[in-house]
Amino acid sequence: MRVTVYSTLLVVLTGMAAPVRLRAESSDARETFRSSIEATARSFASGQSATDAASRADWNRLARLVEAARIVIRTRDGQAVHAVFVAVDDVSLTAVAGTLRRSFARAEIAEVTNDPKGSTAGAYIGTFIGISVGAGLGANLALRCAPHCGSGDSAAAALAFIGTTVGLGFAGYYGLRAAPELIYHAP
Repeated sequence: MRVTVYSTLLVVLTGMAAPVRLRAESSDARETFRSSIEATARSFASGQSATDAASRADWNRLARLVEAARIVIRTRDGQAVHAVFVAVDDVSLTAVAGTLRRSFARAEIAEVTNDPKGSTAGAYIGTFIGISVGAGLGANLALRCAPHCGSGDSAAAALAFIGTTVGLGFAGYYGLRAAPELIYHAP
């Protein structure tokens, strides 16, 4: 697309600049100047087509996503949208964010990454460590007040056990998840 726009612009500007003549000492210099301009234009156009090809390759990676894949869309204004992939075409990406179906223009998107799940193995490990540490904390609190324990002390011992178990389980689930993979990055 960019190559077409730039090529058209080059043709229009060249056509408008036809009345302007540069004087050359000889016909060889005139040919050298003309071939120099043409070589520069070709170089510029091929550089743009390489950029466009790279951009299209990244955008085509979105087309290979499975429907209902969890993604994170970062817009150019800095907003991060956690969504579920629905469809993609040449100019937009459609996703479901929460309960709303949204369409994002390609020009509006800065990058798209996958939204990795948490680690279930990390959750099990964290929960096991939490049970061990929580049991030790709960037992320590219960033994400290052994002769004159009240209901508040028993509740504190139970909360130490449960809170540590749940907290370390969540820490393992979210702390050991895989890093997000970059799917698309705008040029």
